[in-house]
Amino acid sequence: MDTPADIAAYVGHTALLLDLTLDDAQVQRVALHLSRTRALASALRDVPLGAEDELAQIFEPAPFPSEDPA
Repeated sequence: MDTPADIAAYVGHTALLLDLTLDDAQVQRVALHLSRTRALASALRDVPLGAEDELAQIFEPAPFPSEDPA
């Protein structure tokens, strides 16, 4: 999936699988955004990140209550 035509074909086929009706202009717009997203992701792919680089808090579920409050 390297050329704009490949990305547009991918978008068109995926839309068919998802039963989405997209005209050619819509397919081209989605393909453009997908190729931009791909470029951003490839720029970040090789950046080494440690756990301390993650800004979001790690999810920890609340403890299960030992007694039913009702």
